Amino acid sequence: MKARLTQVFAGVFALTAFSLPGCSSDSSPAQPGSGGSTGGAVTGSGGVSTGGTTTSPTSSGGALPSGGTPASGGQSQAGSVSQGGSATGGAATNAGGQSALGGSASGGSASGGAASGGSATGGSEAGGSKTAGSVAGGSRTGGSVAGGSVVGGSAAGGSRTGGGVTGGTTTGGVSAGGSGAGGKTGAGGSAGTAGGGAVVTPATGTYPVSSGTPTIYLASDSTVSYYAPNANNQEGWGQELQNFFTSSVVVVDDAIGGRSSKSFIDEGHLTAILGVIKEGDYLFAAWGINDRYTSDTTRYTNPATTYRTYLQQYIDGARSKNAIPVIITPTPRLDYQNGVFNNDYVAYCQADAAVAASSNTPLIDLQTMALAYYTQIGITTVQTTIVLVSGGQPNVLHFQAHGAYEMARLVALGVQALNLPISQYVIQAKLDGG
Repeated sequence: MKARLTQVFAGVFALTAFSLPGCSSDSSPAQPGSGGSTGGAVTGSGGVSTGGTTTSPTSSGGALPSGGTPASGGQSQAGSVSQGGSATGGAATNAGGQSALGGSASGGSASGGAASGGSATGGSEAGGSKTAGSVAGGSRTGGSVAGGSVVGGSAAGGSRTGGGVTGGTTTGGVSAGGSGAGGKTGAGGSAGTAGGGAVVTPATGTYPVSSGTPTIYLASDSTVSYYAPNANNQEGWGQELQNFFTSSVVVVDDAIGGRSSKSFIDEGHLTAILGVIKEGDYLFAAWGINDRYTSDTTRYTNPATTYRTYLQQYIDGARSKNAIPVIITPTPRLDYQNGVFNNDYVAYCQADAAVAASSNTPLIDLQTMALAYYTQIGITTVQTTIVLVSGGQPNVLHFQAHGAYEMARLVALGVQALNLPISQYVIQAKLDGG
C-alpha cells in the first residue's frame, strides 16, 4: 500500500500472533481475579499486505441486510497460507506453502496465547458528556433483511471477485506477505491483513447503500466519547473520526463514558439510536472495556456467554433497519512489560471475533492494529503523545487529542480495508499522513 502505512505496520502483523485475541483493557478498577494477557512478540516472517485489500473473508454466517447475492464462480486470488509450523504463545512461524483451492488449509494451528498473570488495574472510565449533534431520522425505506448466506468467499484486488469457497475451513492458517490480494481464513482461522496493516474480517455478500448521506453511529464508552475542551486535552477517538471522511459521510458520536455493552442497552441508548438510524447507515459497536468488572452487575458481561448475547443485539438492531453493523475491538490498555505491549482484553476480543464470524458481520480489530502501532512508535512516544497525561502521569486507557486522532485513523484504515460502501469517502491523504 502506501509507504507511510507500510512503515507503520510492516513486519508487525504476523497474523497468528494477533489472531484476534486483540483487545485491551481500560483504566477502570481491575476485576477480581481477571487475568492479564501475557502478550508475546511477533516472530513470524509473514509480511504485511501493502496496498491490497481485504484478504480474509469471514466464515459462513448470517445473511447481510439487503439480500444481495454474491457474484458466482471464481476462486480466491493469489496469496498463500502458511503450512506447517504452529503458533505457540502468540508467536507465529510461517513456512510458505500454497493454499488448497476449495479445500482446507493444513497446519498453522494456533495454540497458547491464553491470558495469564496479574489483573488489570487503573481508575474507572471518566464520563464526559456527549454533545454530538442529532441526525434527522427518516424512516427506513428498505425491506427486511433478506438473502441467503454465503459460505467462504474471498476478496481480491479491492473488489469481491468470486463465489464462495465451499471446502473445508482454515484452522489457524494465516495469509503471508504478498500484495494483499489473496490468502483467506475460514472458521477458526486468523484475520487477514489489508490496506497496509489493517486487521479486518469482511462479511460476504452485498451491503445496503444509503439513498442519502450515510451516517455512522458510534456505540461505545469513554475511549470513544466526545469531550468538551479541557485542560488535559482529553478526547475519545469518536470525535476525531469525522476528520477522515469527506462531508459525504456524517459521524454521530453516541458513546458514553463508563458504559458496557449491557448498561448501554439497559439504559435505552441503543433503542435511541435505532429510532433514527436508516437504511445504509452504520452502527459501529466497540465494547469489552467496562464489561469485565465482575463486581458491577450493572455492567459485567461474561465474554463466553452474556457479552456475545448483548453484542448480537447491536447487530440484529442495525439489520432490522437495513443498516450495517460493524464490530470494533477496543483500544489497548497501556500494559507494557519486558519490552512488549500486551493485550489485556483477550477473552472479549475473541468473543468479538466469534460473534462477527457466526453472524457474518464485518470486524475491525482495532486492538491488534493499535498494539502494532504502539510497537512501531515505542513506549516513550506512546506515554507522551498518545495516552492521556494527567498530573504528570500517563493514563493507562484514555487518550489525548493526538492519540484519539491516531486511533480514529486506524479505524478509517479498517473501513477502507473492509471495502464498505463508505470506503469511497475516506480521505486517503490523511491516512497516509500518519
